[in-house]
Amino acid sequence: MADTKISALTASTAAAAANEFAINEAGTSKKLTLQQVCDFLFTRIAGDSGAAGAYKTLQNLTVDSEDQTSVTPAAVMTTTGVGAGTWHFRYTCIYQTAATTTGIRLNVNHTGTTGQFASVMSFPDNSGTAATGVGLGIAGAAIGRLMSNYAEAVKDTTSFASVGVVTANADIPVIVQGLVVVTVSGSLELKMGTEVAGSAVRLMADSLLELTKVE
Repeated sequence: MADTKISALTASTAAAAANEFAINEAGTSKKLTLQQVCDFLFTRIAGDSGAAGAYKTLQNLTVDSEDQTSVTPAAVMTTTGVGAGTWHFRYTCIYQTAATTTGIRLNVNHTGTTGQFASVMSFPDNSGTAATGVGLGIAGAAIGRLMSNYAEAVKDTTSFASVGVVTANADIPVIVQGLVVVTVSGSLELKMGTEVAGSAVRLMADSLLELTKVE
């Protein structure tokens, strides 16, 4: 059968994971599926630990973390194999505390050698006029609330802590995002601790990480 120009082929109604493409691999003609392309570009991790991909990694926490009762943050999500390069991370998380007067400590660490590092923790504040550091799960008012924002310029360091929540043992959203320039490969860790020693805090299932290698 004679070859047909791509422009003359019947158009597919929709892309599908099983769709195949012709490729040249080191001088040999082979085929590749759309699923293989997706798997090359995107790495999905289910659970609190897994290996990063080369480009975009999506990690989902499948169960609640253990209760954290120490003021020294411990790792609750780990992404291994985060190698040399510039990385952007964004943790979109849900947390709970055992008491309204208990806040959280969060930081991001990389176990390898790094250069530039910067991160910001943000969560909805109970106040609409001046940030108080008290986390809010549901606004409950027509007028929006402020965001509490805490910056950190040193990895594995917590220079800040929230001071409580409106409702104990209720879901509160929090975002931790930033960048890290890696020179020697290691693991990226989201660490969590309590503001009040002995009073439990926990990271909830379905908290997630979006990790992108920029260069």
